[in-house]
Amino acid sequence: MLAVALLLAPAAANQAPSRVVAIGDVHGAYEEFTEILQTVGLIDGRRVWTGGTATLVQTGDVVDRGAKQRECLDLLMDLQRQAPKDGGTVIPLLGNHEVMNVIGDLRYLTPDTFRTFASPEAEKRRESARKDYLLFLSAHTGHGHEVVPPSDGEARQKWTEEHPPGFFEHRDAFGPDGQYGKWIRSNRAVVQVGDGIFVHGGINPALAFESVRALDERVVADLPAFDAMWKELVDARVVWRYMTFAEAVRFAAEELTWQQSEGPVGVFPARMAVLRLLAYKTWVTVSGDGPLWYRGLGTEPEGKLDASLTAMLERLKATYIVAGHSVVASKEVTARFGSRVFLIDTGMLGEVYSGRASALEIRDGRFTAHRVDTMPRSLPPPASAKVPALVR
Repeated sequence: MLAVALLLAPAAANQAPSRVVAIGDVHGAYEEFTEILQTVGLIDGRRVWTGGTATLVQTGDVVDRGAKQRECLDLLMDLQRQAPKDGGTVIPLLGNHEVMNVIGDLRYLTPDTFRTFASPEAEKRRESARKDYLLFLSAHTGHGHEVVPPSDGEARQKWTEEHPPGFFEHRDAFGPDGQYGKWIRSNRAVVQVGDGIFVHGGINPALAFESVRALDERVVADLPAFDAMWKELVDARVVWRYMTFAEAVRFAAEELTWQQSEGPVGVFPARMAVLRLLAYKTWVTVSGDGPLWYRGLGTEPEGKLDASLTAMLERLKATYIVAGHSVVASKEVTARFGSRVFLIDTGMLGEVYSGRASALEIRDGRFTAHRVDTMPRSLPPPASAKVPALVR
């Protein structure tokens, strides 16, 4: 944590580590993630840190889609503990999919992935949860909710399929006190290392913010705010604690409508929490213009953003931005805007994106793209970056 704090300090731009390696979206591709870490010399065959004083920045989206997200999380967490012993640093950033797992947006999780979280008592736990859910719903009888209680028959079968073994263990693991949830909540969203800014999605030049640190704090603050809101809603019995995000939004909206029809809305317990939940599209962690979701640096014509991007980088005293999130069509680490933007999501999870694991290395002012079983490829540095002469 001290190493990360130093990297985030205002003086960090003048004290850049000599070697930085950035790796983009993993999405549960454990073997591929391990291979690229070995290719760039950060780990050995036993998954032990061998990167010395290097800094590894993983730009988020370790989870979802692929089946081995637990192995990927465990490896990254382990390397974060190992690296400082050799003077190295591992900086895991928040991706939109980490936030989705925290808030209960589970669209990209499969039954197979849930099963990796299942405890020996998973079946008993699921049945206990179903009974608790029925008890919760009974308190809302007549409130105009569309949900069908999973008492028996088709409703029960449907509910069981929607909550496979490991579902509840997964929710707990990503909760505020869970193994992964606690760690995710300790991570940053936007960091500046040397003269480069690292982020999951990108930074919209039109977004109003004072500094990298201020933007990072704004994003990170959404998670404890969500936890407080969720606890208030659960304690007030407005939502059930294991509802998915979509279920909670729908149920809270229906409950608010019923409360408004019954009397003064001001007496509705947790009214402000409900309104905050229903306004989720304004959250910076969910907004398409926020740093976790913004895709413009990869999709907009360069001429459209060039001037505003240049002005933003100058204001932030940075030279370039490194971002993941948007899979590059070529499946290669790609430079845009005169190498002021580097896109590093190359579709590591081949079964979904047909890509390969890649990494961007920044060392002594040189920018190099690495792929497994492929020769490293030099990339042009940003125009204002200082590149040392070749040593022959």
